[in-house]
Amino acid sequence: MSKIIQVFFYITILGATSCSKKQSIQFEDISFDAGVADVAVNSSGPSFIDYDNDGDIDIYVNTEYHGENQGNRLFENDGSGYFIDVAVERGVDNKYALGRGASWGDYDNDGDMDLIVSNLPSSGGTKIPPTTLFKNLLIETGSANFRNATIESNLFRANVKEDREIGGIGNTGAGVAWADYDNDGDLDLYWKCADYDIDNALFRNNGDGTFTDVTEEAGAGIIDLVAEAGSQGSPNWTDVNQDGWIDLLVTNEGSEKILFLNQENGTFKNITRSFRAPSGTVFLNPGNANGACIGDIDNDGDMDVFLPTADQSNRLYISLLSDTGSLSYKDISLSSGIDHKSGARGCTMGDFDNDGLIDIYVNNGGLQNTLINDVINLPIFVQFYIAIEPAYNKLFQNNGDLTFSDVTKTSGTEVLGIGSGVGNADLDDDGFLDLFLTNRTFYNSDKQITESDRNYLLRNKGNGNNWIKIELTGTKSNTNAYGARVKVMAGESIQYREHTSAHGYNSANDYRLHFGLANEESIDSIEIIWPSGERQLLTDVAVNQTLSIEE
Repeated sequence: MSKIIQVFFYITILGATSCSKKQSIQFEDISFDAGVADVAVNSSGPSFIDYDNDGDIDIYVNTEYHGENQGNRLFENDGSGYFIDVAVERGVDNKYALGRGASWGDYDNDGDMDLIVSNLPSSGGTKIPPTTLFKNLLIETGSANFRNATIESNLFRANVKEDREIGGIGNTGAGVAWADYDNDGDLDLYWKCADYDIDNALFRNNGDGTFTDVTEEAGAGIIDLVAEAGSQGSPNWTDVNQDGWIDLLVTNEGSEKILFLNQENGTFKNITRSFRAPSGTVFLNPGNANGACIGDIDNDGDMDVFLPTADQSNRLYISLLSDTGSLSYKDISLSSGIDHKSGARGCTMGDFDNDGLIDIYVNNGGLQNTLINDVINLPIFVQFYIAIEPAYNKLFQNNGDLTFSDVTKTSGTEVLGIGSGVGNADLDDDGFLDLFLTNRTFYNSDKQITESDRNYLLRNKGNGNNWIKIELTGTKSNTNAYGARVKVMAGESIQYREHTSAHGYNSANDYRLHFGLANEESIDSIEIIWPSGERQLLTDVAVNQTLSIEE
């Protein structure tokens, strides 16, 4: 079916459940009331998790340690809508660190969520922790405290002896994300590096609590594929060709993005420069993209890609897999209306009005055009540009016809700051996705050089539309079910989601998959394709509930 015919189909047939029921999106800032409006010192993004298995969603924020009580945050949900920072108590404050990427995953399949945090190396005398794996001890001890398991897990790069000397990966961590790329039932890890001359790394889970660096043999490095490495933002794991094997999109600053196709034998193939399908030629754009947001914006069954680009307009690429039967993408940045130029760094996708269409929120921070050496004392060989001026964020509402409307000013989401990461989660369990975003406050040594900014928690006021949230637990697959694909059919509406561990600028959304259902009052079917390849079907499901599904 051609894209034009599809658009007509969605407008005329699905309009009854989505477009004709278009309602406004309304948020309110509850940051202070919720206890999360602390100063954001170079924060890099939120992630949402129930780390203590008590049934409510907690928030982790990776940040830069700058004096007492300025380490990473673990905001524990007390069940009433208030959050208390317990990072020090639980052992995940990442003291003295320059935190960047963070990703939650049950790497040992014991039923609790573990945490990987990537850090920047020290530029002074203070010893900065390397990339660190924190093991959750909830199952072993009954208390959700964490201990450093980096050394015992052998999370070191091959042929980099310095890693073992310092107890972890010591170069500039820029993003981390879990996925089961070899479909063996446990989580593997991809680590990105912001240094221009240092490669990324892929670690295969050995199934016994240890990892092996397989970057070279898997063909997952980028150093020989780009002019400059400089990987930024989260790695993006996504099954682009729907063959049941998770693929990998690696974003970079100042060079092309790399789309790795999983070859189903433990190796990857770079298809970025392939002009014949499967092809990822749209990712040749050299803009400074800091991660990506991936989702099915047109409900046609394949995953589309939004790139928040800090030095040019945002990019939106729709997959043509469902149209042509083979993998390729089309750039609709201009025609879609999301081509805003304002230093985009973070992004998140979610159906914020529950109309059955995925919307896009972007965390901006001024164009990335300030040489860091002009504002921060760094060695002369460190030369790169940053966004240091504030800018307003943007909320783009999906119109259902491959276009978006800017509803920022009317929605209560017009936050001004030097933006970084952003994610969404239903923190109050009312069925509507809330937003948590981080901003930056820059320092030069101990002198503050930008105005103080903070984290924001924006509560979705909701509307009358229905919804469902789905919580997956793997048995044959990894316990988190990362890589699972879910299809929800309700009336004439069909929606698809992929379950992934990270997105955008070092952020993660609610681990429960959320579907807006407009005015549909029941769900005809829910189909899950698990990473193991197993298919599971549920029929005649009630709306407005959180549904837990075990493989």
